[in-house]
Amino acid sequence: MEATLYHIYTDSAYVYAATSDGLDIYDITSEQKYAYITSQCVVNTVWGNSDKVFIGTTTSGINYFYKTCISGSVDDPYDIGSCLCDFSDLTYYITLTSNNIRYLHGYSDKILAITDSGVDVVKIDPQGYRSYTTILSGRKGFMTSTNKFYYTTNNSINRMNNDTYDWSIPDITYATGSGIFEAGITINDIFVTEGTSQDGIEDTLFVATSSGVYVIDEGIGEYIIYYKE
Repeated sequence: MEATLYHIYTDSAYVYAATSDGLDIYDITSEQKYAYITSQCVVNTVWGNSDKVFIGTTTSGINYFYKTCISGSVDDPYDIGSCLCDFSDLTYYITLTSNNIRYLHGYSDKILAITDSGVDVVKIDPQGYRSYTTILSGRKGFMTSTNKFYYTTNNSINRMNNDTYDWSIPDITYATGSGIFEAGITINDIFVTEGTSQDGIEDTLFVATSSGVYVIDEGIGEYIIYYKE
């Protein structure tokens, strides 16, 4: 049975594909499989920084491996499952809201994890910390370089301006049927470009929805909608 693809992450050398069978690693030049990890649980999501790749699973939380451990070839892809480490190795006693990880993003040594029970931001040691909220409806997320981060539900985008404390109410919420987003649509994904607002300070949001793509300038409060035909 063919595996289901859930999420990809890329760097300059490889494409990392999170699937229902584990993780596939493709050589970015040849577009051929180079290495892989077979998992007994579904890998929902994958993200990496300069030296590590993090995978989020349905039952085993977050695992990671060092990019230097990647080995194989397009002629003979190699299983690098022995390289996997548990996320707790980097965070000591920090735990997450759930081991069912829906989505991962991050910036440098900070990980944004959307789980089936909440949203967690974890700063890896040294000087590690965790901040979180409890929410059942989180779906996707985006961590910026300025401690600000975003997370979505099916009907909202939520923004926190700082990642160093727990929260129950987001700093800003863009909800469907209120303001920018039309009523009755579903928010599917988000991408953020930092400091690209017309005011030269704030961010621009690119939001994929069931109705089309919204491009939102947070600084001046204007937006454009690209509708599907």
